[in-house]
Amino acid sequence: MFKIFLKFIVNKFFKNLLNFFLKKNNIVILFRSGSAIGDHVYMSSIVREISTKLNKKIILFTNYYEFFINNPRIYKLFRIKKKNILWFFLNNMCCETILEFRSIHKDINNKHFLYYHKKKQIHLAQAMSEHFNLNIDYEDLRNEIFFSTKEIIMYEKKINLPKKFAVIHSSSKSNYTNNKEWKVEGMQKIVKYFDKINWLQLGIESDPKLSNCTHLLNLNFRELAYVISKCDFLITYEGLFNHIASCFNKKNFLIHLGFLPVEAFNYKNNIVIERNKYLECYPCFSLDCESHKKLIKNYFDEKFVIESIEKNLENI
Repeated sequence: MFKIFLKFIVNKFFKNLLNFFLKKNNIVILFRSGSAIGDHVYMSSIVREISTKLNKKIILFTNYYEFFINNPRIYKLFRIKKKNILWFFLNNMCCETILEFRSIHKDINNKHFLYYHKKKQIHLAQAMSEHFNLNIDYEDLRNEIFFSTKEIIMYEKKINLPKKFAVIHSSSKSNYTNNKEWKVEGMQKIVKYFDKINWLQLGIESDPKLSNCTHLLNLNFRELAYVISKCDFLITYEGLFNHIASCFNKKNFLIHLGFLPVEAFNYKNNIVIERNKYLECYPCFSLDCESHKKLIKNYFDEKFVIESIEKNLENI
């Protein structure tokens, strides 16, 4: 009962007043709270568009505060946790100038929320922000992270990186869906075939370990981004590493199994490895799909992936 009353007070007396103040001062408040780190990474591309092309001051509330440290596009930066009082106020004052970076649709019927957008072949960043009613340019999305000089010096000392190396990971995040992942054995065969490359495996301690790799696991977020900023190229699935690679325009061999349309996470630095013409349901949007298992078994073999990488390596 108290929450209902408080919500009424917020909407009746505060929202319009705050919206007027923000519009007058050319300020936009963005907020996002959630466990998916990649969502916060590609939110930086929208922050970039709003700040540089729309020339608005951005106040950002996020639970992944560390990603946006040193970002010159941000006017004010605050840490937020979901379900606290600040979240309650922001969530109930959404308007022209107070905007939640989140799709207006939810995952239902075992389908990814992108399935419910009228235009399904769009980037995830667009799906999360097209309700903003801002004239955002989605044609040149590029994520950003900024390091201070002090940070770079610290990471150079702390993380002893080779002069030349490539980044790989053995598995993708699977607690949401398994339909993004190829196979550990395939990643291992890539490492074995390209044995002259200095491979560095990133991820977490529980990931399957690839042999003939240097393992840098359980790095914090900014350390992870720093390592990716220094690599020659990456081999990844759709997910966090792909979004971070965009920040530094690093060539990324993106193994794509058709869970979402490639437009959902593609950047200009990607070299997409896919055989979606063989996938009956592409893009299926399904969190659990048997067609993906058939694709891997019948068409997505190690030879195809290795040949796709090899023919593009000379341009890197």
